[in-house]
Amino acid sequence: MEDLIGIIAILSVFGTITAVIVLPSYFKHRNQKEMQKSVRAAISEGQNLPVELIDVMTHDIRKGLPSKARDIRRGVLWIAAGIGIGLLGMFTDIEVGDTRWVGTGTFGVACIPLVFGIAYLILSRFNKLES
Repeated sequence: MEDLIGIIAILSVFGTITAVIVLPSYFKHRNQKEMQKSVRAAISEGQNLPVELIDVMTHDIRKGLPSKARDIRRGVLWIAAGIGIGLLGMFTDIEVGDTRWVGTGTFGVACIPLVFGIAYLILSRFNKLES
């Protein structure tokens, strides 16, 4: 019986995590499928689609489009992450044998988000979409 309690506990923890991740996307997909069914039925009957319906259907698409403000925000956040990792390396002392390292590996890792941030800032200069 005690073995069963451990298995149930593990399954409930991972089941809860899975449910939190999977269920919202399932319900969103189901909602989109129903809306597409309704639109197909309306088009097949020759009805005009209201502008509000088209706005609702294209909201997620417009939300995912790149914009200048979004690129600048992402760039600043990536640069801040790189600086934070670099500062962590600067204040972390590592001793290996007789050699004392001052987080040199961490500085290399800090360059990755730093370069991503610079790339986003460069992309924001070329992006024509505002908002």
